[in-house]
Amino acid sequence: MEISTSTNICAFQRGRARLPVEFSIETCAKAGYRVLDINFCMAMNPDSPLRGPDWEAYVQSIGRLADEYGIRFNQSHLPYYDVVRDEDTPAGALMEELIRRSILGTAMLGARWAVTHPFTAANGDSLQANLTYYNKHVTMARQYGIGIALENDFSPRGMQPVYCADVAELIDLCDAFGDPGHVGICYDFGHANLAGGAHRANLNAIGRRLKAIHVQDNHGEADEHLLPFFGSIGWEEAMAGLAESGYDGELTFEIQEYGRYLPRELKHLAVEQSLIVGQKLIAYWEKQKRIITVSGSKQEKNNPCNKKT
Repeated sequence: MEISTSTNICAFQRGRARLPVEFSIETCAKAGYRVLDINFCMAMNPDSPLRGPDWEAYVQSIGRLADEYGIRFNQSHLPYYDVVRDEDTPAGALMEELIRRSILGTAMLGARWAVTHPFTAANGDSLQANLTYYNKHVTMARQYGIGIALENDFSPRGMQPVYCADVAELIDLCDAFGDPGHVGICYDFGHANLAGGAHRANLNAIGRRLKAIHVQDNHGEADEHLLPFFGSIGWEEAMAGLAESGYDGELTFEIQEYGRYLPRELKHLAVEQSLIVGQKLIAYWEKQKRIITVSGSKQEKNNPCNKKT
């Protein structure tokens, strides 16, 4: 298993301004990363080059920079908006174009899965509403040889239940598309922690549907996007569940808040520490993989059908 991180790892700082994706790519590469998650949520910034007429050239320049540093992209995160409120408005039309560009950009950069968020329908039939809405995105993704990974959500305290905060709903939605090659699941550990934290059970239920992960921590009260071990998640148990699910992709961090207040010249410290923590998480995952292998060997050996008569 390789360690990956979202390109937003160095993006956040004091205030609303964001540091450029090129800075994150360079900082991550110099620290030792070889795989990255390209965060197209940067298109939600009004000043993003993804909004301009030369957006394709911009994506190509990101690809060239990644090539120079020996970086490949494993997944992306699509922009998102309030579909229920804004889909049929000019703001919604703009967001749909940015999502379209981001799906194409995912393919241009060689990533396999584009992560996005299901939404809660106003009429209560959220499964059908998401099937109808995401059909065009899945169709486009299929056309360009990539897949859409639907991410688990969480319900803020005191608010109405949010669709797909329950992993069972997420599984039902994923299966309803009937296209496992192009529709899968992204498991966000932080979101799941806010929804009860049953990571091992969740991941075993998701199983082979799991195509991408967001590794982040919190204290069970807010979506803090912290480096693991700086919140309340029990990571040994969580990684055991990841191993049991059969997941064989990358360990991808989404920890943009962890180093938010570090000055630009110190951002590398958060990046370097994330690699150290990532190795510990992989050690947990490998430990459980060995247990699974040994257990499987014992079961095979003790299977009466395999005994000579």
